[in-house]
Amino acid sequence: MVPRIANPLHRQRLKLLYYIWGYAGLLGIKGLTLPERLRLFGEFLRVDWNVLHAHLPSEIVQVTRALAERRARAGEVMVEAGCWQGGSSAKFSLVCRLLGYELWIHDSFQGVEVLSPQDQAKEWDFGGQYASGEERLRDHLDRFGALEVCRVRPGWFADTLALAAVPRPVRAVWIDCDLGKGTLEVLRGVVPSLSDDGWIFSQDFHIEPVRRVLRDPEIWREFGRGIPTIRVLGRYLASVRFSPPAPGRVRAV
Repeated sequence: MVPRIANPLHRQRLKLLYYIWGYAGLLGIKGLTLPERLRLFGEFLRVDWNVLHAHLPSEIVQVTRALAERRARAGEVMVEAGCWQGGSSAKFSLVCRLLGYELWIHDSFQGVEVLSPQDQAKEWDFGGQYASGEERLRDHLDRFGALEVCRVRPGWFADTLALAAVPRPVRAVWIDCDLGKGTLEVLRGVVPSLSDDGWIFSQDFHIEPVRRVLRDPEIWREFGRGIPTIRVLGRYLASVRFSPPAPGRVRAV
């Protein structure tokens, strides 16, 4: 009988022996120099070894490749919606620092929202899971990431992102909130500000209520940008992208 490993961080370290191959894609990112790729690989491994998280190396590579298509333009940010203990945040912050972006991190710091009985009938029940304090996030960013490029905004997405468009151009979005409701709230804050070549990543595409939101044409029509293309990038991850505007047309933000 194989002994059970009680410590979740120790289990994560053991799983890394299998999933580490996902970082191989870093070596093929043309927007980074070879020293930059190798440095990120070492920094990502350091995060994996020290911070409990719920993503795969290959998923971080997909986001890194998207951001590295070009360096940041003036004022551009990446938005992370749902960070848990900050494992993904630390990695994204390192990439953002390298490429000139700011990282805006949104989280309730109270775990997944506990829904009303009416909403529970439409969602998977993750209520209260993945709760972790803002202090722990900041500590992990300071020790293993690039805290200096990060802006942290605590609160439920309904009270932050859903109330108004992000006031800066958004180059990429990472959504990991486990809810269709939360995914829609994030979209309402980021899509109006999304760059023409921007990326939306959902790490929840295995969750049916989230897929329902992302595949609903009526939801996308409210933004007036057409229906985006969705690509499944793995067991959990999908990307969402709009077609760029036709030559000679400028999209108002």
